[in-house]
Amino acid sequence: MDSTLDRREFIKRVLLAGGGFALQWSAPQAALAESPRSFSPNPWVRIDANGHVTILVDKSEMGQGVMTALPMILAEEMELDWSMIQVEFAPAAPEYAHPWFHTQATGGSTSVRAMWQPLRQAGATARELLRAAAAQQWNLPPEQIRISQGVLQAGVHRASFADMVPHTAQVPLPQKVALKSPSTFTLIGKPAHRLDSLPKSTGSAAFGLDKRLPGLLTAVVARPAVLGSTLVHYDATEALKQPGVRFVLPVQSPTGQGLAVLADTTWHAMKGREHLQIQWDESAHHTRSTQALRQQMAQLLDSGEAAKVALQRSSTPASTEPAASTLTARYEAPYLAHAPMEPMNCTAWVQPDRVDLWVGTQAQGPNQQLAAKLTGHELQQVFVHTQFLGGGFGRRFAPDFVVEAVSLARDAGAPVKVVYTREDDMQAQYYRPMALCQMDAKLDTKGQILQYSMHTACDSIALGTGFEPALIDKGIDRTSVEGLADIPYHLPDFQVRWTPFAPGVRVWFWRSVGHTQNSFFSESFMDEMAHAAGADPFEYRRALLTQTPRAKAVLERVAQESGWTQPLPPGRARGIALVESFGSIVAEVAEVSLEQGQPRIHRVTIAADIGTVVNPDIAAAQMEGAMIFGLGAALYGEITFTEGKIDQSNFHDYPLLRLTAMPQVSVHFVPSSEPPGGVGEPGTPPIAPALCNALFRLTGKRIRSLPLARQSL
Repeated sequence: MDSTLDRREFIKRVLLAGGGFALQWSAPQAALAESPRSFSPNPWVRIDANGHVTILVDKSEMGQGVMTALPMILAEEMELDWSMIQVEFAPAAPEYAHPWFHTQATGGSTSVRAMWQPLRQAGATARELLRAAAAQQWNLPPEQIRISQGVLQAGVHRASFADMVPHTAQVPLPQKVALKSPSTFTLIGKPAHRLDSLPKSTGSAAFGLDKRLPGLLTAVVARPAVLGSTLVHYDATEALKQPGVRFVLPVQSPTGQGLAVLADTTWHAMKGREHLQIQWDESAHHTRSTQALRQQMAQLLDSGEAAKVALQRSSTPASTEPAASTLTARYEAPYLAHAPMEPMNCTAWVQPDRVDLWVGTQAQGPNQQLAAKLTGHELQQVFVHTQFLGGGFGRRFAPDFVVEAVSLARDAGAPVKVVYTREDDMQAQYYRPMALCQMDAKLDTKGQILQYSMHTACDSIALGTGFEPALIDKGIDRTSVEGLADIPYHLPDFQVRWTPFAPGVRVWFWRSVGHTQNSFFSESFMDEMAHAAGADPFEYRRALLTQTPRAKAVLERVAQESGWTQPLPPGRARGIALVESFGSIVAEVAEVSLEQGQPRIHRVTIAADIGTVVNPDIAAAQMEGAMIFGLGAALYGEITFTEGKIDQSNFHDYPLLRLTAMPQVSVHFVPSSEPPGGVGEPGTPPIAPALCNALFRLTGKRIRSLPLARQSL
C-alpha cells in the first residue's frame, strides 16, 4: 500500500469497516485544506504542531449533546487528552455523509448510534498510525509503545502526539486495528463537561439569527391565512415606501406561494409586510376544519376500503377458543407544531462562483443539493456553515426556510437572511400528523389476548421528504405505523393496518415521529386490556414480555424505582407505559393528582436501556427533556383549523410546559453492553399514555384523545 496518507481513502475504509458505504465524489478542497505542520488522519480530527486538538462534528448541535458525545467516542479510541480538545462544526462534504442516510444530516436519534463504529474505527486507526510513527522514530516494535492522554511512551522515550505530527506522512496506513475493550474506557460511560457549555454561557456561540454580513438584507414572507391558497394579485406600492424596505419579491416555497419583503433590518421588513395589499384565492381550502377532518378520518376507518396491512401475525391454535370478552376503542391525536425557541431562519449569499449558507439545520446534505439546484452551481461550490440550533425536533430538517433564503438571495443579488416570526413558523405547516386509531381485542376467560388489531388513519409522514425509498415499503409508510407494528409484546394473533389520509396539510418528522401518537394509542389500550382482565397494568405487561428480556428488565426497573407497589397519599395514582423506539427501550411511570379539575403531575420515573451509555449526564438530560416535550404536548398541544385557517399562532394559545407544572423527575439506566441506542427521542412517547393511564386509575375515566386541556376530568 502507498506510504502516503490519503484522507479520502482512509475515511472510505473506515466507513466500510464500520458498516458504512463508499463515497462517490470529492469535497470542496477549501474545506479539507490542511497545514503541512498538522496531522489530520481523517475528516474528524486535526492536531497542530502545538498539540492543539480540533474535532470536527458533522452533526447538528440542537441541545442534544452531540458536540460532546461524538468527540468522546473518537477521543476514547485515539487516547486524546480531553482537556486539550476543541470542537468545530464540519463543513458539508461527502466525507461527512450519514452512514445510514447517505447524506449529511441529523435526525432519528441516530448520531451516536450511526457513528459509534465509524468514529471508534477512525480514532483507533489514527492512534495506531501515531504509534507506528513513534516506533519508526525510536526503532522499536509498535507493541512496546504505550499511549495515554495524548502521550506516547516507551522506556526512556516520551513524545506528545504533536511531536509525531511531522513523521506520520512516511508511515503506511494501518490495515487492521483493534478497538479498545470497554473495560479500559476512560471517557465513555463517564460524565464529561459539555464542550458547548462555555460558548453558550458566554454568548459566543453562533446561532443562525446571529449572522451578519455587509449589505445583508432581511426578508420576511407574507403567506396566505388559508393553507394552499394561490396568489392572485398584490400591490407593493405602500410597502416599498416604508423606511428601509428595498424589495418586494414573490417566492415559491415547499409550503406554497408567498410574497417576501426585503429590508435593512427585521423590523423594517416586518413593518413593510404590514403595508402589502394581497389578494389570495382561498376557495380550494376555505372549508377545512378540524371537525371535518375528524369525520373524514372516521369514514376511512369505518369503510376500511383503503386500508393497507402493515403487519399480520398468524393465529395459533390456542387463539381459536371463544372470546370471553371483546374490547373496542377509538383514539385520536391532533396536529402538533414543533415550536422551537429559535424560529426558522437562514442566511444565503449567492455569488457567481459560490453559494454560502449560514443556517441552523438538520439537513446539511439536502440543503447543499437544494442550493445547487436553485442556483445552477456545482455541488462543490455550495458551502453550508452549520450554526447552533435553538431547538430542532425535526422542524429544521424541513427545506422551506432554506429554499426561500436561497431563492431570494439569487433574485435580489445580495445576501439575504430569511426570518420567520413565531406566528410565521407556527402557521407555516410542517406538523405532526393528526391521527385516528381503531383498537380491537378479544380476551379469554383469564384475560389473555386472543386477537388484537389496530387500524390507524393518518397522513404519510415520509411522503415528500426525499426518504421514501428508505421509509416506504410496499406502500406502507413505516413511520406512520411505528409504535403500533413494533410494540415489544408477544402477541400471537396480531394485525396492524394503515389507511393513508391526505387532506393537504403538510406533515413532517416530529420528535419521536410516529411513535409519539401511536404509542399513546397502543399503551393506553394495553391498560384497557389489563383493566378488563382485572390485572395490575405492570404485571399484565410483564407477562407479555417473555420473549423480549431487555424490555422486561426496563419495565421491572421502572416499577422498582417508582415504588409501583407502594401506597400513595389519598388522591394520587400512578400510570405506566413502555415503548421501544430508535434502538432504545424506555418505560415511564407518572404519579398524578387532580387540582381544581386539572392534572397535576408530581413525579415521573424513567427507566431506559439505551445500550452503551457514552455520557450519562447528557443521556439523562435528554431523557428528561424528551419527557418534558411529550408532557407539554399531551397537556396542551394541538393545531386546529377553522374555516381553513389555523387557530393557533404563538405561545399564548399553543402553551409549553411551565416551570410551575414541572414534575420531579428521576432517570435510571439499565446496564447494557449493547451498542448505543437513541437518546434524544425515546423519552417522548411513553409520557402521554403513562399520564392518561394514571388519570384513569384516579378518576375511572378513560382518556382517548389529546390534549388534556380540552378534557373534562
